Amino acid sequence: MKGPLKLKDGDQALAGDGTRLCMAAGCGADAPHPAPRNRSELRSYIWFCLEHVRHYNSSWNYYDGIEGDALEEEIRRATTWERPSWKFGTGPSAAASTSQPFEDKFGFFDAETNSPDPAMMGLSTEEKHAWALFDLSPDTEMSKVKKRYNELAKSLHPDHNKTDPKAEEKLKEINLAYSVLRKNAMKEKI
Repeated sequence: MKGPLKLKDGDQALAGDGTRLCMAAGCGADAPHPAPRNRSELRSYIWFCLEHVRHYNSSWNYYDGIEGDALEEEIRRATTWERPSWKFGTGPSAAASTSQPFEDKFGFFDAETNSPDPAMMGLSTEEKHAWALFDLSPDTEMSKVKKRYNELAKSLHPDHNKTDPKAEEKLKEINLAYSVLRKNAMKEKI
């Protein structure tokens, strides 16, 4: 079959038993295969027999008749699955969120303003976590670390926090962090 597919005029014809007849001009075969009517009515179908639906599909072009800026816009919409997109933090939900910026722990978004602490560079993840728990810098003297540990241990002790079940877990975390920092201090002395 060469050339464009010619369609019958009018609505889809039905056979005596209610089955659809092929919409191709000059064809009276059963039509079990749907095809979109046009690009603006993708959910409205015309029905064809197998031979004619293959011909229709091979010649049908969704972008037929669209040129220039309209075609460019269609391509852009298709790359985001026809969902709107915005630059990070500027979409409609940005106004509804808090006015406070999010915590960028890894410095992905503010690389120029958040330079990493040089004292944290050579530390393991466990050591960084310990320093963060104590809210101290890695260059802090061990006497100040011990003082901070005593403050935290006293404030989180179960005898002082009988109503807070999470205090005991936090105290265990503080104890572990302190042992990591002490071990690190011992390594530095050697």
